[in-house]
Amino acid sequence: MRLIKTLLTVLILAVSFNVSAQKVKLKKGNVLVDGEQWLTYQECGMFDGVCSLYNSNESEIIFIKLVKIPGEEPRTQSNPDGNLVFTEVSFLGKDLKYEIKGKTYKGIISDLYKANVVNNDGSLNDEKVNRLIEKYGTAFSDRLNNTTIIINESSNNGSGVNIKIGN
Repeated sequence: MRLIKTLLTVLILAVSFNVSAQKVKLKKGNVLVDGEQWLTYQECGMFDGVCSLYNSNESEIIFIKLVKIPGEEPRTQSNPDGNLVFTEVSFLGKDLKYEIKGKTYKGIISDLYKANVVNNDGSLNDEKVNRLIEKYGTAFSDRLNNTTIIINESSNNGSGVNIKIGN
């Protein structure tokens, strides 16, 4: 009896989560959420390196690009070139961006919708954009741009200063 109650509770929860989730589709240049057009897009296909999102005024407001940097990750059997691969999401006109790893364009667009970064008039919501950037940040760029300068003054008669840049 207890097992039946538990299974029934899990089933009800699963159905309620499924009903409340927004379904995002990319279809013929339109971003559809639950069948309603939200934005339009260009080049957001599986093999495209970039994705542009436009509001109803046909102004490009969000630019998403796949970044691949060889040799920045440990070389493994599944990653023999040591490629660092992440996606950069830029909010155009705001000079703001965040970086994320392991999501498709569709998944990122779904996150943007859930975060309410686009107002009803098609403009970007500054508060929501800042919150999303605070949440994800630019961890990969920060790591890559982290340079260390070491000045080594030795007592030998050699000339100059030794400087090491990078890791």
